[in-house]
Amino acid sequence: MDTEAINRLIENMSIDELLGQLLCYSYSEKWTDEEFSDIVKRTKPGGIFIKGAAPDTIKKIVDIANKEMRIPIIVSADVENGPGCAISGEAMLPFPMAWGACDDEELIEKAGEATAAIARKCGIHWTFAPDVDLSINPNNPENNIRAVSDSPKQVVKIAGAYLRGLQKNNVMMACCKHFPGNGADDRNSHFCTVVNPLSKEEWMKTYGYVYKELIAEGVSSIMPAHTAFPAYDDEKIDEIIGYKSATFSKKILTGLLKQELGFDGCIVSDALSMIGACAMFPEAKLVPEFIKAGGDMALFTQPSDFDRLKEAYEAGELSIERIKDAVFRILTLKERARIFDDNKLREEDIEIKYDINAIADEIGDKSIKFVRNAKGILPVKLEKGDKVLVVNIQKLENERTKLPMIRYLDEFENQLRERGLEVEVLTNPGHIEVKEKMQGAKTVFVNCKVGVHDYLGGSLRVAWANIMTFWRGFLLEHPCVVFTSFGDPYKLYEFPYLYTYVNAFSSSEASQRGAVRVLLGEKPMVAKNPVNFKGFFEREVD
Repeated sequence: MDTEAINRLIENMSIDELLGQLLCYSYSEKWTDEEFSDIVKRTKPGGIFIKGAAPDTIKKIVDIANKEMRIPIIVSADVENGPGCAISGEAMLPFPMAWGACDDEELIEKAGEATAAIARKCGIHWTFAPDVDLSINPNNPENNIRAVSDSPKQVVKIAGAYLRGLQKNNVMMACCKHFPGNGADDRNSHFCTVVNPLSKEEWMKTYGYVYKELIAEGVSSIMPAHTAFPAYDDEKIDEIIGYKSATFSKKILTGLLKQELGFDGCIVSDALSMIGACAMFPEAKLVPEFIKAGGDMALFTQPSDFDRLKEAYEAGELSIERIKDAVFRILTLKERARIFDDNKLREEDIEIKYDINAIADEIGDKSIKFVRNAKGILPVKLEKGDKVLVVNIQKLENERTKLPMIRYLDEFENQLRERGLEVEVLTNPGHIEVKEKMQGAKTVFVNCKVGVHDYLGGSLRVAWANIMTFWRGFLLEHPCVVFTSFGDPYKLYEFPYLYTYVNAFSSSEASQRGAVRVLLGEKPMVAKNPVNFKGFFEREVD
């Protein structure tokens, strides 16, 4: 459909159909097919979000929804680093900061293209990726290795490559997030409204530069953050709540993003269930306030939000012009995604040109960075039959989660065993146990997995249960200790006494395999520091 056809469709839609398009539900496995069908029939949602679903489940969801509506539903997911983020059993890429360390634009574009093809074949049309935040604050617990770099140019180069790959031939719709930019605060917007403290001038040189370039690249949607930006909107809700987050700021969404930066695509909210959003307004006002500010599709909504939108419209709080403008942007996104019958992209016509597992492994190999090698022990020289001790420093809970983005360090151990090494593994051990077990070990690999998805959420700092590994300094007496951070790359701040320190920037299986290959000298160390850490190491990309 062209613009005129979309406008004609809008003019023939009822108010219920228009309002329904503004909603994107998170699919719940608790819903029966009948319950989901009833929800769709009554509220006619524009989109559905899925997580960890099988392709058959996705197809069922789409079939049920499209049976009840004349406008097809768009299926979205967080495919931030590979299709395995959203689809059970599919491959995971290393985290985006590993892409920045890899610094291979062509490879990352292939990663995006392969991800899009696999995800679309499984029924996903739209991903809330890439993350284009800047890792400005090392203490930020929300973005960290989800960000490519702290360099605006590197983010544009590498995240832009993933964006191009995703959107090639309109196989997948991409979404740059989190506008106007996270990564400068040291808090988590899942927990509270955070703040981007930059001035207008600073912002235009950093985050503003990123968004201007990626809008020009043709990104189809942008996700605002539950982040206040007082340089552009200093209005406070009150003295307790403070500044409005971008999610509800007309000055930021309409004034800055749409008018000043010229973005004419779809604006989709971050999850409105996050405390950074829901602490701003009563639940009943969240979706109407987002739409009023200039947002188009609200994420993680409830069927009751349909009624609240209708009440806001009938009370004159939400104009028909703003509703139709939002729907126009949503339908344009759907048309671009080729989900309407007259231009439909059939799953059987999608070609998977690249082996995503091979791509993941190549990124893993190219993103292992030797930050310190003061004793010259890297790469480590080991022979078949040598005894090694692996000490894992990781999350405190014993029970393992099934969330797809969380990876444990089993693959590192498996890779060592495959090479004929005698491996013993300890997790968060005390110093006495370490002293006993390190005897006779030719190398002690200390693997730290403290990351944004698998730690405490509000902080990436290590805890007593982690640091007791080093108590009394027994471990430091061993002649060959190799510390690798598979998460937060700034861990030298908490372990400044280490002679040998390596960053992997990711805990994916591909990153673990890459770490073993590079640490043992099977692959060369070619990674570049994608971030600057004052006093410890300098960024090597720009």
